[in-house]
Amino acid sequence: MRDFGVGMNWGRIDAEREALKSLMDLYDLAKKCQQLHEAAEMPVPESLKRFLGMSEHTGNTNIAKEGGSVGPPAHKPPPEAAADWISIEVSGASVSSVALAILRRAGTMRPRDLNETVLNKLPTATAGSVANMGTRLQGTVIDRTEDGWKLLDTEAAGIITNERLWGPVSAFGTQDIAAHRRESVLHILKAYPTGLQIVQIVDQLRKCSWVHAPVNKDLLKADMEVLQKQDKARRRGNSKKWEVVKTDAP
Repeated sequence: MRDFGVGMNWGRIDAEREALKSLMDLYDLAKKCQQLHEAAEMPVPESLKRFLGMSEHTGNTNIAKEGGSVGPPAHKPPPEAAADWISIEVSGASVSSVALAILRRAGTMRPRDLNETVLNKLPTATAGSVANMGTRLQGTVIDRTEDGWKLLDTEAAGIITNERLWGPVSAFGTQDIAAHRRESVLHILKAYPTGLQIVQIVDQLRKCSWVHAPVNKDLLKADMEVLQKQDKARRRGNSKKWEVVKTDAP
């Protein structure tokens, strides 16, 4: 009978197995390191990018298909915030959401004072929009009395701190949720300096547990048009990829 073990170097086979295992362990550590940098909003080191195939010099066009997801933005929430609260810039919020957040802080406000405070936060809003909001929400969310307007349910309102509107998803309207999604898009694009295609952005948004907005290709196409008009995102050269428009702001 032929002895198939003759001539085989078992020591070498074991060494190769250990070498492959160490390579996989190294890759897992590299992915963990990438996720920690992204969660801290720190730039991923170029050497780590090259190892993971994320560098511009590797020619990798599928970076969004990797298993990891981008960590949430590092905004400081107010003390009242629950773990599942989200936030958006006040400038992108709806008149109703801003007005309700102001009422939550103030308790009771005269309509004129509320209107003035809202317009200071949202210069492009109109005076009539606050009045329309009052008519629409009277008796369900707010109560308009002779002393002023006040909230009937504080859970229906968010909190404004450091020019950001915080609150549970239930306190956000359609405009606010769209703003949340667009801010999430910009945050993800910052983690991918070589840019992402729309389908890749959709994939990344769906991986992020901190994104609380509907996501699909059509919504993202509309979002990118808005962000482009706001000069916050642009196409990367003649490719189908999108990238963040860099500014001098920190």
